[in-house]
Amino acid sequence: VQFHPTVADILVTASNTGAAGELKLWSIDPAASTAIWQTTVASAIHSISVRGDGALVAASTSSGTCTIYDPRQPANSVVGTTAAFHAADRPTRVLWLGEKPYLLSTGLTKMRERSAALWDQRSLTRPLASLLLQPSTKPLLPLYDEDTQLAYLVEKGDSLVRWVDADPSSAKPLSELGSVSLPAQIAGCALLPKRRLKVMNGEIARVHLVVESPGAGTGASIIPVAHVAPRRSYLDFHSDLFPDTRAPLPAQTFDQWVANEDARVPRMSLDPTKAEESLASLRQARGVQTQATNASSSHTLTPDPALACSISTTTGHMDDKDKAVSCELSRSGLICTQAAELPLVPRLESTTSSTPSSVASKRTATLGAGGSGTKTTTAAEPSLEQQSMSTTRRLFSKPDHARFKYLEGFPYRPTDHFISLPDLNTRFPQENDPLRVSAKFIVFSCAGVGGQVGVVRRDSPGRVPAKLARIVHGADVVSMEFDPFDEAVLATAGTDCKLQMWRIPDSPLNDESLFELEEYIHVTADRVHQIRFHPCAKGIIAVLASDAGQQAIYVYHGLVLHFIVGRCDDGIHSFAWSPNGEQIALTTKKSKQVQVYDARTQELLSKGPSMNSIRPCRIAWLGDSQLCLAGFGPGSQRELAIYSAEDLSRQVAKAAIDIGPGVLVPIVDYDCNVIYLDDRGSRLTHAFEVVGDKLIVLPKFELAQPSLGMAALPKAHANVAKCELLRAWRLCSQAVESIGFRVPRKRPEYFQDDIFPDTVDCETPCIDAAAWIGGAAAMPRYIQLCPQGMTRLSEAPPEIVHRRVFATNEIEEADNTSAAIDAMLSRVDDNGPDAQANDSGSDWDD
Repeated sequence: VQFHPTVADILVTASNTGAAGELKLWSIDPAASTAIWQTTVASAIHSISVRGDGALVAASTSSGTCTIYDPRQPANSVVGTTAAFHAADRPTRVLWLGEKPYLLSTGLTKMRERSAALWDQRSLTRPLASLLLQPSTKPLLPLYDEDTQLAYLVEKGDSLVRWVDADPSSAKPLSELGSVSLPAQIAGCALLPKRRLKVMNGEIARVHLVVESPGAGTGASIIPVAHVAPRRSYLDFHSDLFPDTRAPLPAQTFDQWVANEDARVPRMSLDPTKAEESLASLRQARGVQTQATNASSSHTLTPDPALACSISTTTGHMDDKDKAVSCELSRSGLICTQAAELPLVPRLESTTSSTPSSVASKRTATLGAGGSGTKTTTAAEPSLEQQSMSTTRRLFSKPDHARFKYLEGFPYRPTDHFISLPDLNTRFPQENDPLRVSAKFIVFSCAGVGGQVGVVRRDSPGRVPAKLARIVHGADVVSMEFDPFDEAVLATAGTDCKLQMWRIPDSPLNDESLFELEEYIHVTADRVHQIRFHPCAKGIIAVLASDAGQQAIYVYHGLVLHFIVGRCDDGIHSFAWSPNGEQIALTTKKSKQVQVYDARTQELLSKGPSMNSIRPCRIAWLGDSQLCLAGFGPGSQRELAIYSAEDLSRQVAKAAIDIGPGVLVPIVDYDCNVIYLDDRGSRLTHAFEVVGDKLIVLPKFELAQPSLGMAALPKAHANVAKCELLRAWRLCSQAVESIGFRVPRKRPEYFQDDIFPDTVDCETPCIDAAAWIGGAAAMPRYIQLCPQGMTRLSEAPPEIVHRRVFATNEIEEADNTSAAIDAMLSRVDDNGPDAQANDSGSDWDD
């Protein structure tokens, strides 16, 4: 059900009978007992939306399409139908973008991926823009703010709220601008009317979310999520952020609407000094207009004769002013009761160096979850609002400026390094990494017979003994990886096409230490090249192997081969799992392509041109929707490129680094959108920040010895109390050096929650392996990074600025000068002119 946006006391309903649906237009007047207008729909209706001017009604159906109707035309007259972008028999939603001829639809694809599409009413054969997200069984719930042209996509059944650019005239419609995570699943949502926002605090929108409490039988809670635009000062009303908005008043009568007269809902000011006066003047004007129109119109309106029903517009004995007020109250979707105002919810703001003049350019404002709301949680456990305030995730996503331009790398103390490494293997394949690190152990490739891997404990730095604890694979090791969910399990792959899982004992290590072989897989291929563990499910591993001149990625769970992905004759440089474990991206050699596959259906989702060279190219995911490639261009020019995973036909951003022979290995910080490039054979480590469609060069880090490899731990192991973004280890010819990357901050005594949001728990599986193989979607878990006892920067008291009072200093200086002059004059007076006369000429007499 939805109220008409321009006519009072009129609403539209949708109902289903079997596999068919029905749309009806009703009057809430008690005298009207039948529908004013109705039409049948061939498929079941999932949602409806009335355009902002009230002219058209859109309905999303079970066929995956959206059908548009004009309720002023005869029944069953269809204005248009969108193409079947969403999958059939999956839940869908539709929403008009205000009064514009554009609508937004959401649904699911055949692979259960959440999808959103922006349509132009004048051309419905294909969407203007589309957006694909992680798989699920429930659709996105769309909300639209007409004033800022932002759309909020709420993931029902999940814990994430995204906001996207819903301006059809922008360069990239539906581009994601940010997201906020809540501690529980979302069951419903609603957008607060503009008149109830804290405009003097920069609040441009507030989404109320119904979330389910984690504990059984504890009910649910309503949590307000505020969208705040950061400004230097909130003392004045920012008219560029808050244009005049729709007033809670009708635009026309039913007769005028049926006659197709053009009318717009009046707009009122949001300036607190003018809002009440503006609304009162509009009410008075609309009341006079209603009286004039009612005097000249009949009380009984006859709709479509085929329906043989009538509607009365009388409203009892109320006067015209009361009629206007009742019209306002009848539109419950646009007004709130006069309850106490909610306190300003906590927010985390990202600083900006400029103040754009339009809200469209300010869409990188931040969100914060918390505040008060209607809740039904019991007193036995903390309220969900308190949990959300403690676990609120800073909305980092695409800021319009570089935030880490002062990033600096630093080496730890020499006592934290591992020195005098014996028998280091300097001929490890360039396509793999000779150094791997877990929370407890560090392993590196050693030269010797049988494929040896040296093992040291991470908590025992210093000189490495000559009789080092070693794992012997049985053949030359070509790739090795730690199990992300078990820091003591190491997987090694050798030239004998064998994949072995070794358990490292949790005890002091020496040359007599025994390593238990937990699992053994014989890959049926000619050669194994790379191995990668699944990022979400334990026990699943992908193996890049070549067989009979073809290369492919074999996905194993235990000893069972489940999927073969990306089979090709061109050769594969490297591959990588997406962070949600749904897709696999790879780069080919001869054809010079980058490709993205669905890991379970083996379907090619997208492909495009890769680096313009057959030399080694490394690939990594930058979140769930972007890829980064580090490789070579023409003439040994080393380059870094960013791609959109949905459209690989062109590069989103590209940066030329330098000319050199070394392979660049990317290490990605998903939370900060920072890419670190380990320069093999060089003393440098490059860093870039992804800002929208740009790559910002960050300061380089240089050490004395060339790098042979680099490995990093998840963000949870960084020293966030010291503003450390990345903790890593660097392999040199004789040592493993402990290094870090940090950013200087103005108030380092507080936890910098604007650059350290709640991060994905990479060390705990979030889905069972059998469930993932069966098609289930992984739901990532988030952990807090705030150290115990530290106060968040967003909750810190305002900084006290000590200012020098220059006027007081000037007075003191003037007093000192006058005192010096008085002292000098007093000495002259003491000597006197007679004393000067007596002294004169005495030297000449001598």
